[in-house]
Amino acid sequence: MRRRPRVAVGAAVRVFSTGSQFGFLVCLPFFFTETVGFSTSAWLRLLSVMFAANIFANLFFGAVGDRLGWQRTMTWFGAVACAVTCLGLYYVPVLAGPHFLACAIAAALYGIALAGYVPISALIPALAPRHKGQAMSALNLGAGASTFAGPAVVAVALGPVGVQGIAWIFAVLHLATAVAIRFLEPDPEFTAPAAESSTVAAVDDTGVPAGRH
Repeated sequence: MRRRPRVAVGAAVRVFSTGSQFGFLVCLPFFFTETVGFSTSAWLRLLSVMFAANIFANLFFGAVGDRLGWQRTMTWFGAVACAVTCLGLYYVPVLAGPHFLACAIAAALYGIALAGYVPISALIPALAPRHKGQAMSALNLGAGASTFAGPAVVAVALGPVGVQGIAWIFAVLHLATAVAIRFLEPDPEFTAPAAESSTVAAVDDTGVPAGRH
């Protein structure tokens, strides 16, 4: 990460890409049951909706990332969408009350937006193609740190700003990742595998490069 600062930036993006998820898991149960008025079982059903939507969206955004570009997919379908849906997780139940369908839609949209970050698993190794193992280690470090960073934000900010403030903090952090993603251009060496495949294609079945018979 010291030699390739973009890998460090990518690890930081990984921290905040799911940091909001782990932070919300700390504060939203109390918000939905004590403030909004859901029962514990209703909250658990909302949580199931959120993660079910996320699971299926992971497959979808993998294909979208290959088609539209990893950075573009992460920026718009991940970072920006997460910023909007973080706010939706607070304001939809505040406005709609314990209306399960409305809150389930908000939860599902947030789960889908989290999947927008899926291409980061392909993008980080492309930042250091000759050190893919170390790049993946940095990515895993970010993933592990997110389980600490999200609850830490809640621990520090919940008292002063409440759940509304927490939603805004996570929204701003997601927007910050949108800016950081613009710096995650794959290393020029990442095109080397394509060049190798063209070389292989230029060799006939006798093992002699084309044009050298």
